[in-house]
Amino acid sequence: MKYIPSIIIGFSILLLTPTAYASSCLKSDRSFVQLAKQSQLAVRGKVIKYQWSKDDQEQKGRPRAMIVEVKEVFKGVTKLTKVTVWGDNGMQTRPYVTQFPIGTEWVLALSKDYWTQKGELAISVCGEYWLQVKGNNVVGKVTDGRIKAKPQVISLPNLRKLLKAAP
Repeated sequence: MKYIPSIIIGFSILLLTPTAYASSCLKSDRSFVQLAKQSQLAVRGKVIKYQWSKDDQEQKGRPRAMIVEVKEVFKGVTKLTKVTVWGDNGMQTRPYVTQFPIGTEWVLALSKDYWTQKGELAISVCGEYWLQVKGNNVVGKVTDGRIKAKPQVISLPNLRKLLKAAP
């Protein structure tokens, strides 16, 4: 009985502190086509290297960003031939950039990174924001983003058509 006030105070603090909750995705069942249409920039590109945070000069930690060579723009506008794409720092709802190995090619749906002052690009993990390019095909949850959905394989020309036709 003497611990009841402490328990009540503890639960009250937990319930009234919004920063005590882990980040989560409200809608993570959206397909790549749905998300690409909502993104600021959708590109096909090749991962050429990783970038670490400025305070990790020895590159001992996880890389925070990846440099992507832009091969094709599906949505949005960029004159850059290379873009910096920021991933997770351990506290954000983003994939770690190591999920995209150097030398691999991807179609990415990107948005501005509001954590950096430069307004650089970031990739989210709340849905299907990337498709792996394999030859002339892409693999991933192209049109069905449900968690239990199986990855689809479609050609790049068909992906182009889907992205132009999607509402």
